[in-house]
Amino acid sequence: MRIIKRLSPALSELIPLLGRYRRRLLIGCLWLLLTNLTASGIPWILKSGVDSLKTEPSQRIVLLHAGAIILAAVIGGYFLFLMRRWLIGASREMEFDLRNRFFSHLQTLSQDFFLRHPTGDLMARATNDLSAVRDVLGPGIMYFLNTIASVSMALVLMFRIDPMLTAVAVLPFPILAFAVQRFAVTLHIRSRDVQDQFGVMNNMLQEDLSGIRVIKSYVKESQEQELFARLNEDYRDKNLSLIRARALFFATMALLVGVGQLILLWLGGIRIMGGQISLGGFVAFNGYLALMTWPFIALGWVMAMVQRGEASMARLAEIINATPTIISPPSAHHSRTTHGELVFENVSLVYPGATHPSLEDVSFTIPTGATVAIVGRTGSGKSSLIRLAVRLFDPTKGRILLDGIDLKEWDLASLRKKIGVVLQESFLWSDTLAGNLRFADPEAAEEDLDRVSALARLDKDMNQFPEGWETRVGERGVTLSGGQRQRVALARALMKPPPILILDDTLSSLDNITQAEILSNLDPIKGNQTLVLISHRISLIRRAETIFVMDRGRLVESGSHEELSDRGGTYSQLIRRQTLLQQLEADAFPEEAS
Repeated sequence: MRIIKRLSPALSELIPLLGRYRRRLLIGCLWLLLTNLTASGIPWILKSGVDSLKTEPSQRIVLLHAGAIILAAVIGGYFLFLMRRWLIGASREMEFDLRNRFFSHLQTLSQDFFLRHPTGDLMARATNDLSAVRDVLGPGIMYFLNTIASVSMALVLMFRIDPMLTAVAVLPFPILAFAVQRFAVTLHIRSRDVQDQFGVMNNMLQEDLSGIRVIKSYVKESQEQELFARLNEDYRDKNLSLIRARALFFATMALLVGVGQLILLWLGGIRIMGGQISLGGFVAFNGYLALMTWPFIALGWVMAMVQRGEASMARLAEIINATPTIISPPSAHHSRTTHGELVFENVSLVYPGATHPSLEDVSFTIPTGATVAIVGRTGSGKSSLIRLAVRLFDPTKGRILLDGIDLKEWDLASLRKKIGVVLQESFLWSDTLAGNLRFADPEAAEEDLDRVSALARLDKDMNQFPEGWETRVGERGVTLSGGQRQRVALARALMKPPPILILDDTLSSLDNITQAEILSNLDPIKGNQTLVLISHRISLIRRAETIFVMDRGRLVESGSHEELSDRGGTYSQLIRRQTLLQQLEADAFPEEAS
């Protein structure tokens, strides 16, 4: 194991995994030894048969030795089956564990990690890179151990036949080792380049498929095709570069082995004529030489596989060894009951890699059971407040309190159960309507679905769904309208209403009447629940008891709708601008306005 750590720091990450499957690997190695023992016996049987024919030429000798060879081949084939079953099977189990570990670790990582790593690249690591690592764990280990076993057994038996020829046979070994070492660095670098380029190409494919409607609406198909063609061309060129290096490596190995065999045939012929070795011995010697030839060629293949696997494991290790920046403290606070008071104290936020703050010295209090609104222009910091409230990020300065306790002291899972967020573009699974709602509560009965559907006014559209709750919504809810997607997301959040519910432009795609109906439906269930509305629509936010006005990352105003309207500040400007836009729309589309 220390050798692995020294030779390949990336592959040393697999040592604990190999340890968990050591029993299966040891059993596989036992079958590997038996496979090579039976294979090594066949040339010796040939030696015995050829030499016996010299003294007793008979059909009985031929049949006896032929039968022995067939029996050895059958037994060896069975051992080979068991060897592959145990060793390759173990590699599949290790791949299963590693993929689960990779996915589980992704779930623990913080939001800043996903800002740095594109989705397509992560998908490439979870599929292509994992397959390359599995090849090392299965065929790589199997052929490497097989090379050691077959070469060791062949050398011992060759030495028994003719020590001098055996000494000549091992002369190319140092040259082979030197060639392997020289090619290893080149293969590793080019393998890493191929894997990285595959991640880039996979990320573009994922983004284009997700944004296909935007591409078509802007008629950018040709542009995207050209961009993908360039990425694909780079991927092809890097693969060809890797193939050239591998081809040269295999050709070098084959040349060295072939030259060695030619020299041995020449020397062997001389020694047969001199009587130092029998014809049967020379036949067996060449048989063992043939047994060594494939393992050495396979060693080159294994080396290329290991270099690709090492590059892939290094990419996987970058993710597996990444640590979340947002974690629960050792003595985290848990609470079954939450009042719902949220306090921001002098909060500032600078995102990782950003040069300017998104929030500066923001302070306000949202009382228990209150309905408040947060309003502001695009980029004013509203979304940043939400990310801090559910602790996707921590403030650069200041602190945030829930029921008087700093968010950093809360258990993360407990905190996020207390604060529910419904976004304007909420994510829907490629599942049924019922499946999307039951994501929040897997045990929910159909009566529960009907209840939240009525609250979110999704019941108005149920007659449009041909299979009712079992209607599939497509990827990201593509078969639904914008308003339907928003209401499904709201209904999902209401399955288990949290003490604090944040609606981030959740009702933006709905008409004023439906908005008012939903807010009226929420009043009876609200009780002590704190409701935070984020919207540009004055008709919606004017219902709030307190309105917080954000501008360029700062809290510039707060108060009721009536108070803010009379101040002539930022909020008044927003009202005038929205009123003007509504008048312009009414003049442009008089029929719709009427």
